[in-house]
Amino acid sequence: MTTRRYPIVDRLPEGTVAVGGGLLVNGLAAYAFITLASRDLGPEAYTPVGLLWALSFLLGPGFFQPLEQEVARIVAARSDRRIGPVARTAGCVGASMVGLLGVLALLLGDRIRHELFDGHGLLLVGLLLVLVGLGIGHLVRGVLAGLGRFGGYGRYFIGDGLGRLVVALVLVATAGGIGAYGLAVGLAPFIGVALALAGQRELSLEGPAEPVGAFSRAFGALLVASVATALVLNMSPLAVEVLAGPDQTDEPGRFLNALLVARIPLFFFQAVQASLLPKLSGMVGAGQLGQMRESLIRLLVLVIGLGLTAVVFCAVAGAQVVDFAFGEGFQVERRDMVLLAASSAGLMVVLSLAQALIACRAQGRMAAAWLVGLAAFPVVVALGDDLFLRVELGLLATVLVTASAMALLLVSRLRTAALWMGAIVAPELGRQDDFGLTGRGA
Repeated sequence: MTTRRYPIVDRLPEGTVAVGGGLLVNGLAAYAFITLASRDLGPEAYTPVGLLWALSFLLGPGFFQPLEQEVARIVAARSDRRIGPVARTAGCVGASMVGLLGVLALLLGDRIRHELFDGHGLLLVGLLLVLVGLGIGHLVRGVLAGLGRFGGYGRYFIGDGLGRLVVALVLVATAGGIGAYGLAVGLAPFIGVALALAGQRELSLEGPAEPVGAFSRAFGALLVASVATALVLNMSPLAVEVLAGPDQTDEPGRFLNALLVARIPLFFFQAVQASLLPKLSGMVGAGQLGQMRESLIRLLVLVIGLGLTAVVFCAVAGAQVVDFAFGEGFQVERRDMVLLAASSAGLMVVLSLAQALIACRAQGRMAAAWLVGLAAFPVVVALGDDLFLRVELGLLATVLVTASAMALLLVSRLRTAALWMGAIVAPELGRQDDFGLTGRGA
């Protein structure tokens, strides 16, 4: 009996389907949450909740994504898959970051509460909760991804999405108000962590923690790249908030919801991203860089095709989807949806190239590419006066510049290893200092 083949699935890293299932549930729950908040509060009152949503992804993944990436890379590259030393060290680093960010948020608490959250203190509480929850969540996700336990990884997203929606429904029904949505955003990651760890075995943390300095020589570069990534992903609604005039108080909420619809493909791309880094890191650890290059090219072809499909869909029906999902107060133009979808397609390419650079231990080059792209945003935004258009073009320019820089840097990295254009991989390549490898260990 022959096994049926699925060409598209074959292009994806192992674990993509399992994580994608979790993201599907998370996505449906997230859009249900956003729809509930939008229709319950209206465009103007919804804006501070939307900004909390954007800040949670800017401060959370922006600072804690390196923990997940490094834990996943190191565990996947280890032949013994020992998680204790790595997880303990990463936990210490993560706790320090949570503490610093929490203290900073408290010191700026009055300004954040009044200038971003319209005086709603519970939204600030939600921000503090989400910092702690995402710090724990990214560490757990890194361990599960490195071990190839993508079922548990996918359950994190199920718990996060459904938990947020259920908590919001309960709090809105019992107490109501904007603060209910803020607490729901803050508590959701804790529910995701609990569901991800349920039934997991052989996750002992025994053994001494490794020195923090040994965790990653490139952690600083990863942190810079992660913050830059989060800025690219989330700065556009914040830019609309800053640039909006006194008579445009509902514009940030309208822009954010349009962006969320345009980024549906990017949301589900997290499934590919979660399993891509361990796969590429394993190939690099084994010296299989030619195979890594071929896998990446196949994935990029698929990603570009899906991105173009999303652009066409948004051109045909994107504005109608926003109107149907969130109500007449959130209407946007077709042009807005096309530009936002194009930037989302470009971001999928950028994130794929970023994972390849991390796997090749070119974190510094990746960070430099993000910074170069990020510099394009204010330049383009300053050239126009149409609120939405200038931000959309700035975001698109940022993505295109970053993708071009990463592609050039990745080609250079592979050429340095004498593997570009079909060169033969020597068995001892994994020990060559020129490529920054030390065998299968971290």
